[in-house]
Parts: sequence; structure tokens; C-alpha cells
Amino acid sequence: MFRRFIAATVALLGLSTGAATAKDLTLLSSWDKNYNAVPVFVDKFVEKVKAKSNGELAIEMRGPETVPPFEQLQPVSTGLFDLLFTHGAYHLGETSMAFGMDAVKDDPVARRNSGIYELIDKHYQGRNLKLIGVFSNASGYHILLRDPIKEDGALKGRKIRASATYHDMIQALNGSVVTLPTSEIFSSLERGVVDGAAWPVFGAMEYRWYEVANYMTRPTFGVTNQTMLMNLDSWEGLSPEEQPIIIDAAIEVEVEGRQEFEQLWAKEDADMQKAGLEITQFGPEVAPKVDALFAAGVWKQVRDRAGADGEAFQKLAIEKGLAIQ
Repeated sequence: MFRRFIAATVALLGLSTGAATAKDLTLLSSWDKNYNAVPVFVDKFVEKVKAKSNGELAIEMRGPETVPPFEQLQPVSTGLFDLLFTHGAYHLGETSMAFGMDAVKDDPVARRNSGIYELIDKHYQGRNLKLIGVFSNASGYHILLRDPIKEDGALKGRKIRASATYHDMIQALNGSVVTLPTSEIFSSLERGVVDGAAWPVFGAMEYRWYEVANYMTRPTFGVTNQTMLMNLDSWEGLSPEEQPIIIDAAIEVEVEGRQEFEQLWAKEDADMQKAGLEITQFGPEVAPKVDALFAAGVWKQVRDRAGADGEAFQKLAIEKGLAIQ
């Protein structure tokens, strides 16, 4: 089924089954341009690559309408596209290595200098992919709720829409997980099918969930990141002069984009409260633990799904003082 889908996509777009030339690269994104991470990270990255290469390297983005987000790793690893902008949790069925960055402290320079990127890169090279960059939204996650946190201080008895990103944490807070696509969150909250929905603290406004939820939990937890990978053959097809352009552009966007997201998040947080979402605090015994609970769930998946590489990742993050625990 998947092979037929890819074949149809290739025919529709007129793509070659081999990696594109270095002068004309394609980037597959898990989100369209309505999600602010795309203009902040992808568009800026594309602009920088073009400028640094004097126009010799051009990158064209294709969105999730081309290939569904959870199915994008394979077509990039096989060379149907050159670059992938995604989240590590979107391919947990294949590996959880990049997902671990959501449990790493939010310092782009320290993260890149720690040796963590080299570990992740080596892991993905086994899948014919190269790590290009990890981009932080300068914020983490929260839960939108129909009703405020009660005496239990947690989520006892509540049905929470959650992707694999949050499963362990929701269960640790005595809630039950309901798996739903993003497109069904609004109606499910509206009809009471779920009592809440876990989501990054940034990005909920565009979905208008404040119309069907009344509260948002604090404190927030974890770090929201996007990962950029490149087909290894496409990377090796770049000249020695072109490869540093790609990496340098990613390094600059990691720092500059995070700074821009700090302002975007502050504005969205204010806008959500203005729209009517009230803050509800986790209980005093729970609040200090939510970051560690989320991180523990992430690290568990990293170890379970990435094996020895995942264990090495967590160990190095701890050694470097970057692991959220």
C-alpha cells in the first residue's frame, strides 16, 4: 500500500526515484506554512542556503499534502526527497532517537557542542539519513482542559487526547489516553468525547481550541523541537564547499529561530488568555514533577525504541548536564 502511494506521488510530482541534484533540492515538511515553525525555521533556512551559496543551492518545500507526516521518513531515506523537516515522535515506529531532544535542556549552542548531535547523526546514518539541525520553539507542552485541575492535582479519571509524545506522562498523572488525529480534537472537546488535549503550548490558537476548552495547565513541561534530516546520498553528493553551507545555515537558524519563538510564544500565551483560556495549576505535589514525568516517558521510549544508541544518548545528556530529569 505504502509503495503504491509513493509511486503515485512520484508520478504526480514528476520526481526522480534517485536523489535530486545538489542545485535543486526538495524538502518534505510535516507541516504546511500555517504552522509558524515553517516560516521561522524552514523559510529562513532556505533563504540562508540560497544566499550563502550565491543562488547555487535552491530548496523547494513540499508539505504534508504530498506525504502524510507519519510516513515521511522512508521516502526521504530512499531519496524521493532530499530533506525532511519533522518531529522525532512522528516516526517512533522506526526509531525514537530524535524524539529524545524533547527531554534535553533548551540551549541550542550547548546542545550542538555536547556531542549529542554526533550520536544522533550516526544513528540516522544507519537509515541513510544525516542530521542537519534541531530547532527549538523556546517552549514546551501543556494540556488544554474543559474543567480545571481538581483536588487530586493531576488528571485522575480524565480522558486526554494525546499522541505517543505524552502517553507515559498522561498515565503517570492518572489520566487515560485517547488517540485522535489533530483534525478531531475540536469536535471531541466540544462533545465531551475527551476531557482535554495535550499539545505544544505554541500553535493552538490557529485551531481555535479556546472555543471548546476553558483551561490550560501550568507549569509547562518538556521542550518542543523540530528535526531536519537529509538523505545521506544527497548529502554526499554535495561538494566540500556546499556541505558547510547547509550546516552553517542550520546552526544560525537554531539560534535565531529560537529567539524569534520566544517573542511568538509570549504573544500567543497572552492571546490565548485574552481569548478566554484560564490557567489551571497542577497541584503542589504534582507541579514540581511534571517536567521530570514527561522527560522520563521520553527517555523510556528512546531506550526502548533506539536500543543501545538510545541508552548512549541519555547517558551523554546526563554527563553533559543537559538531560531533563
